[in-house]
Amino acid sequence: MNLSKETFLGLLEGKNPSTLELGPIQLAHLYINSAFLVTVTGFLKDQLWLKRQEERDISYCDFMTPLFSNDLLRISFLKDFLIASGETNLKKVAKDSKVIEENVLKQILGACELSQKEFVIESLKEMSLYFLAEEKAQEGRLQSLGHKGPDLYRTFDNLDDLFNLNYQLDRDMIFDSTIKERLYAGAGVGVQSGYSTILLAMENMQLKQGGKVIDLGSGYGRVGLVCSLLRPDVDFIGYEFVPHRVEISNIATKAFGLEENLSFQVQDLSLASFKIPEADVYYLYDPFTKETYHYVLGQIVEYSKDKEITIITKGNARGWLMDIAEENSWPRPVIIDEGNLCVFKTRE
Repeated sequence: MNLSKETFLGLLEGKNPSTLELGPIQLAHLYINSAFLVTVTGFLKDQLWLKRQEERDISYCDFMTPLFSNDLLRISFLKDFLIASGETNLKKVAKDSKVIEENVLKQILGACELSQKEFVIESLKEMSLYFLAEEKAQEGRLQSLGHKGPDLYRTFDNLDDLFNLNYQLDRDMIFDSTIKERLYAGAGVGVQSGYSTILLAMENMQLKQGGKVIDLGSGYGRVGLVCSLLRPDVDFIGYEFVPHRVEISNIATKAFGLEENLSFQVQDLSLASFKIPEADVYYLYDPFTKETYHYVLGQIVEYSKDKEITIITKGNARGWLMDIAEENSWPRPVIIDEGNLCVFKTRE
């Protein structure tokens, strides 16, 4: 068992081993394991209740044991502890895990910027493994059957603390009814693609060194920050209508030393005076009105006539892009993240 797992188990067992000697890489694993376990405990309580509707006499041990071969495989080192703790202690385990998660974040927030960067990069790499396993578990499964396994979509959102993303500014935003664009006033974290969405999208971008990504409607910059931390060899530009979101994105960019290949700009993309730059990948998280979508996508289609382009999108644009793909004989898109995310490529 590695040091971070041993430390985590010790903390859960009440042995109080010190985490002060752990480096940023080990702290990242401690954070991921603790945040995952918070989600897992809620999942276990729900699944045990459902299982007992089918098999009223099933024991907690018999219920738990097979889960460590699939849904709980990544925390199999906790098998003996979780089974020995018993179902009555699941609430306490969740509470203790949350405290560990918060303490790790507090410790890394007090560390130097280099350690914070190492922590975030390692956390993102580890999160990607969790999300890929979660995605694999949903393969061939209809959405009507519900999510299989723990739902990790919001599990690691506290990583935002390292980027200092202040969503309160959205809630205080005065909404201008004359603006047609979808600004999601008051939505806070809702303006962001989830970490699972971003990391799964990156797995399907197939970016080459020196490639260029443009985020159209970049919000607080999550997509660009994650992409640049994991792929510093590509250029990334985010365009966003709301100035305070761009300001926060660029502050985080500077804090992590990403200015060379990452930038965010305030821009109304519906203006005829602005032409979207050419890129290898365009990312759109449903940010526009129908009119702006048609204007923006029209420019991208023109670029696609001369080069291969990848378009990653969620929401309303999916339907419009399906039509565009058919009209232009593009390959069928890859649909991931339980149907939430579409990856269009303009050529085979």
